[in-house]
Amino acid sequence: MQDILVSLVASAVFVALAWTLSKTARRMLRGMAAHLLRLDVEEVFAGGPDAAADLTRELSKAREVAILTSRGMDLQRGPFQELWGRCQAGSCRCRVLLPRLDVPTGERDWINDREEELQSFDSAFGAELLRRQITTTYNYLAPLATGGVEVRGYNFPHLARVVLTERAVYVTRYRADQHGWSTAVYKYRRGETYDLWTRVFTKLWQEGATG
Repeated sequence: MQDILVSLVASAVFVALAWTLSKTARRMLRGMAAHLLRLDVEEVFAGGPDAAADLTRELSKAREVAILTSRGMDLQRGPFQELWGRCQAGSCRCRVLLPRLDVPTGERDWINDREEELQSFDSAFGAELLRRQITTTYNYLAPLATGGVEVRGYNFPHLARVVLTERAVYVTRYRADQHGWSTAVYKYRRGETYDLWTRVFTKLWQEGATG
């Protein structure tokens, strides 16, 4: 019994030290736990900035990328800059879904819905700021459309930013009380969650508006 207690204490101390001293060790421990529990989550990042380096590495190896996003401001900087260059060079293909600006008559405008959420905790929003930011992203991506980048518009609730590659999917849930950049980013390997978001993206892409 004493040997078991000593072993448990030693294990707890090791885990605590690993958590404190090393991000790599934390990733390894979470990966081992996910494997043992048969979960498909590979990593959890505190927010967009924390996930940037890992996302950059993942995108640098990808040949097929699919992105579902709301305002898409992150597409204009950080991990995506190298991706656009590779797409222009013909070494990868990227499909991007942005919120549709010209909502058909009779359909709900989900840009307004998301802006109301943002305005509830950020007074900078309102007066169609979100719509203007989305328009800026469309304009930014337009020159890239001749080099392996395709853009379509969707009219659907803004639930998450999703970045799919052949190997993994990064999911940032959009909360009603927080900006996306400060929300946890979940990275999933291929599995049930990956298949779900692939299916969601495919359906929205098939119904998406071009131009």
